[in-house]
Amino acid sequence: MSLTEDMARITTAMREAHDSRVAAVSALREAADKQLADLQAEHQQMATAQRAELQQFAETLRRNVATMIHDLDTNRAALNADQRRRLDAFQQELRHDMASFLNERAAERRAAGASQRQSLDDFMRTLRERTSSFLADVHATRMAVHADYVGAQQAWQQFNAEMRQRRAGEAMPKANAAPHNTINAATRERRPGKRQPRAPQE
Repeated sequence: MSLTEDMARITTAMREAHDSRVAAVSALREAADKQLADLQAEHQQMATAQRAELQQFAETLRRNVATMIHDLDTNRAALNADQRRRLDAFQQELRHDMASFLNERAAERRAAGASQRQSLDDFMRTLRERTSSFLADVHATRMAVHADYVGAQQAWQQFNAEMRQRRAGEAMPKANAAPHNTINAATRERRPGKRQPRAPQE
Protein backbone atom coordinates (compact mmCIF):
# COMPACT_ATOMS: atom_id res chain seq x y z
CA MET A 1 0.00 0.00 0.00
CA SER A 2 1.31 3.39 -0.96
CA LEU A 3 1.81 6.36 1.31
CA THR A 4 -0.88 8.27 -0.53
CA GLU A 5 -3.47 5.61 0.16
CA ASP A 6 -2.50 5.45 3.79
CA MET A 7 -2.71 9.19 4.16
CA ALA A 8 -6.09 9.22 2.42
CA ARG A 9 -7.36 6.48 4.70
CA ILE A 10 -6.05 8.26 7.81
CA THR A 11 -7.52 11.60 6.82
CA THR A 12 -10.82 9.95 6.01
CA ALA A 13 -10.87 8.28 9.43
CA MET A 14 -9.95 11.54 11.09
CA ARG A 15 -12.71 13.35 9.17
CA GLU A 16 -15.25 10.68 10.15
CA ALA A 17 -14.09 10.82 13.77
CA HIS A 18 -14.36 14.60 13.73
CA ASP A 19 -17.80 14.50 12.22
CA SER A 20 -18.84 11.84 14.75
CA ARG A 21 -17.60 13.93 17.66
CA VAL A 22 -19.27 17.05 16.29
CA ALA A 23 -22.52 15.12 15.97
CA ALA A 24 -22.16 13.72 19.50
CA VAL A 25 -21.40 17.15 20.93
CA SER A 26 -24.36 18.63 19.01
CA ALA A 27 -26.58 15.88 20.37
CA LEU A 28 -25.29 16.50 23.90
CA ARG A 29 -25.86 20.22 23.48
CA GLU A 30 -29.39 19.66 22.23
CA ALA A 31 -30.07 17.27 25.11
CA ALA A 32 -28.62 19.73 27.63
CA ASP A 33 -30.65 22.58 26.11
CA LYS A 34 -33.81 20.46 26.21
CA GLN A 35 -33.12 19.36 29.80
CA LEU A 36 -32.44 22.97 30.82
CA ALA A 37 -35.63 24.11 29.14
CA ASP A 38 -37.54 21.33 30.87
CA LEU A 39 -35.98 22.34 34.19
CA GLN A 40 -36.84 25.99 33.62
CA ALA A 41 -40.40 25.05 32.73
CA GLU A 42 -40.70 22.83 35.78
CA HIS A 43 -39.14 25.56 37.94
CA GLN A 44 -41.59 28.11 36.55
CA GLN A 45 -44.50 25.77 37.18
CA MET A 46 -43.21 25.06 40.69
CA ALA A 47 -42.71 28.77 41.37
CA THR A 48 -46.23 29.52 40.10
CA ALA A 49 -47.68 26.74 42.25
CA GLN A 50 -45.70 27.84 45.28
CA ARG A 51 -46.75 31.44 44.69
CA ALA A 52 -50.38 30.37 44.54
CA GLU A 53 -49.96 28.20 47.63
CA LEU A 54 -48.22 31.02 49.48
CA GLN A 55 -50.96 33.44 48.53
CA GLN A 56 -53.57 30.96 49.67
CA PHE A 57 -51.64 30.30 52.89
CA ALA A 58 -51.25 34.03 53.54
CA GLU A 59 -54.96 34.59 52.91
CA THR A 60 -55.86 31.68 55.17
CA LEU A 61 -53.43 32.96 57.80
CA ARG A 62 -54.93 36.45 57.61
CA ARG A 63 -58.43 35.01 58.02
CA ASN A 64 -57.31 32.83 60.91
CA VAL A 65 -55.47 35.69 62.60
CA ALA A 66 -58.46 37.99 62.14
CA THR A 67 -60.75 35.31 63.58
CA MET A 68 -58.36 34.72 66.47
CA ILE A 69 -58.10 38.47 67.20
CA HIS A 70 -61.88 38.76 67.07
CA ASP A 71 -62.25 35.80 69.41
CA LEU A 72 -59.62 37.27 71.74
CA ASP A 73 -61.39 40.62 71.74
CA THR A 74 -64.70 38.92 72.45
CA ASN A 75 -63.21 36.80 75.22
CA ARG A 76 -61.40 39.81 76.69
CA ALA A 77 -64.61 41.85 76.67
CA ALA A 78 -66.49 39.00 78.33
CA LEU A 79 -63.68 38.56 80.86
CA ASN A 80 -63.62 42.30 81.57
CA ALA A 81 -67.39 42.32 82.05
CA ASP A 82 -67.19 39.30 84.38
CA GLN A 83 -64.32 40.85 86.33
CA ARG A 84 -66.20 44.16 86.58
CA ARG A 85 -69.29 42.31 87.83
CA ARG A 86 -67.25 40.37 90.37
CA LEU A 87 -65.44 43.54 91.46
CA ASP A 88 -68.71 45.42 91.89
CA ALA A 89 -70.12 42.55 93.93
CA PHE A 90 -66.96 42.40 96.03
CA GLN A 91 -67.01 46.16 96.61
CA GLN A 92 -70.70 46.02 97.56
CA GLU A 93 -70.04 43.16 99.99
CA LEU A 94 -66.99 44.97 101.34
CA ARG A 95 -68.99 48.16 101.91
CA HIS A 96 -71.71 46.17 103.65
CA ASP A 97 -69.19 44.33 105.84
CA MET A 98 -67.36 47.56 106.63
CA ALA A 99 -70.62 49.32 107.55
CA SER A 100 -71.58 46.40 109.80
CA PHE A 101 -68.11 46.40 111.36
CA LEU A 102 -68.21 50.15 111.97
CA ASN A 103 -71.72 49.92 113.46
CA GLU A 104 -70.61 47.12 115.78
CA ARG A 105 -67.50 49.05 116.82
CA ALA A 106 -69.60 52.19 117.37
CA ALA A 107 -72.06 50.22 119.52
CA GLU A 108 -69.19 48.69 121.48
CA ARG A 109 -67.59 52.12 121.85
CA ARG A 110 -70.85 53.61 123.10
CA ALA A 111 -71.29 50.74 125.54
CA ALA A 112 -67.68 51.06 126.69
CA GLY A 113 -68.10 54.83 127.02
CA ALA A 114 -71.26 54.39 129.06
CA SER A 115 -69.54 51.79 131.26
CA GLN A 116 -66.51 54.04 131.67
CA ARG A 117 -68.72 57.01 132.53
CA GLN A 118 -70.59 54.89 135.07
CA SER A 119 -67.30 53.65 136.53
CA LEU A 120 -65.96 57.21 136.58
CA ASP A 121 -69.14 58.49 138.23
CA ASP A 122 -68.92 55.73 140.83
CA PHE A 123 -65.25 56.48 141.39
CA MET A 124 -65.89 60.22 141.71
CA ARG A 125 -68.82 59.61 144.09
CA THR A 126 -66.70 57.29 146.23
CA LEU A 127 -63.81 59.78 146.05
CA ARG A 128 -66.08 62.63 147.15
CA GLU A 129 -67.47 60.51 149.97
CA ARG A 130 -64.01 59.48 151.12
CA THR A 131 -62.74 63.03 150.72
CA SER A 132 -65.65 64.38 152.77
CA SER A 133 -65.04 61.71 155.41
CA PHE A 134 -61.32 62.44 155.39
CA LEU A 135 -61.91 66.19 155.70
CA ALA A 136 -64.40 65.57 158.52
CA ASP A 137 -61.83 63.39 160.31
CA VAL A 138 -59.15 66.01 159.76
CA HIS A 139 -61.45 68.75 161.07
CA ALA A 140 -62.38 66.65 164.12
CA THR A 141 -58.71 65.90 164.75
CA ARG A 142 -57.82 69.58 164.37
CA MET A 143 -60.58 70.57 166.75
CA ALA A 144 -59.44 67.94 169.28
CA VAL A 145 -55.83 69.11 168.95
CA HIS A 146 -56.97 72.71 169.28
CA ALA A 147 -58.98 71.89 172.40
CA ASP A 148 -56.03 69.98 173.79
CA TYR A 149 -53.74 72.90 173.02
CA VAL A 150 -56.14 75.35 174.66
CA GLY A 151 -56.34 73.14 177.76
CA ALA A 152 -52.54 72.86 177.89
CA GLN A 153 -52.21 76.64 177.42
CA GLN A 154 -54.68 77.28 180.23
CA ALA A 155 -52.83 74.86 182.51
CA TRP A 156 -49.54 76.57 181.65
CA GLN A 157 -51.01 80.01 182.29
CA GLN A 158 -52.40 78.81 185.61
CA PHE A 159 -49.01 77.38 186.52
CA ASN A 160 -47.28 80.67 185.64
CA ALA A 161 -49.79 82.62 187.69
CA GLU A 162 -49.28 80.31 190.66
CA MET A 163 -45.54 80.60 190.40
CA ARG A 164 -45.72 84.37 190.27
CA GLN A 165 -47.89 84.41 193.36
CA ARG A 166 -45.45 82.13 195.15
CA ARG A 167 -42.56 84.33 194.25
CA ALA A 168 -44.52 87.30 195.54
CA GLY A 169 -45.23 85.48 198.80
CA GLU A 170 -48.88 85.22 198.19
CA ALA A 171 -50.78 82.04 198.68
CA MET A 172 -52.98 81.13 195.76
CA PRO A 173 -56.26 79.42 196.62
CA LYS A 174 -56.67 76.01 195.18
CA ALA A 175 -58.85 75.75 192.14
CA ASN A 176 -62.23 74.25 192.88
CA ALA A 177 -62.23 72.36 189.64
CA ALA A 178 -59.87 71.73 186.75
CA PRO A 179 -60.51 73.64 183.51
CA HIS A 180 -63.07 72.09 181.24
CA ASN A 181 -60.64 71.36 178.38
CA THR A 182 -57.55 70.61 180.54
CA ILE A 183 -56.05 67.18 179.98
CA ASN A 184 -53.30 65.78 182.19
CA ALA A 185 -50.12 65.65 180.07
CA ALA A 186 -48.89 62.53 181.91
CA THR A 187 -52.14 60.55 181.36
CA ARG A 188 -53.19 61.97 178.00
CA GLU A 189 -53.12 59.38 175.23
CA ARG A 190 -50.53 60.22 172.62
CA ARG A 191 -51.79 60.18 169.09
CA PRO A 192 -49.43 58.76 166.52
CA GLY A 193 -48.04 61.36 164.16
CA LYS A 194 -49.23 64.32 166.27
CA ARG A 195 -46.91 66.70 168.01
CA GLN A 196 -47.68 66.75 171.78
CA PRO A 197 -47.24 69.88 173.85
CA ARG A 198 -44.22 69.75 176.10
CA ALA A 199 -44.98 69.42 179.83
CA PRO A 200 -44.18 72.56 181.84
CA GLN A 201 -41.09 72.42 184.02
CA GLU A 202 -40.44 74.23 187.27
